[in-house]
Amino acid sequence: MAIVKEVKKGDTTFIFHDDCCKNVTPEEIQANKKLLGQIAYPALRAAHLRKEGSA
Repeated sequence: MAIVKEVKKGDTTFIFHDDCCKNVTPEEIQANKKLLGQIAYPALRAAHLRKEGSA
């Protein structure tokens, strides 16, 4: 499992490994994207609301 990209945005770091897209089917890719959204969306929304509230 190799790191292919690392992206930092504020306090969040996204690390992409090649196992997320190597030897996977299109259906598995869609399932992974859905799961990522379910995990990331609440945290991103909460961070946005905190930032909006402090403005």
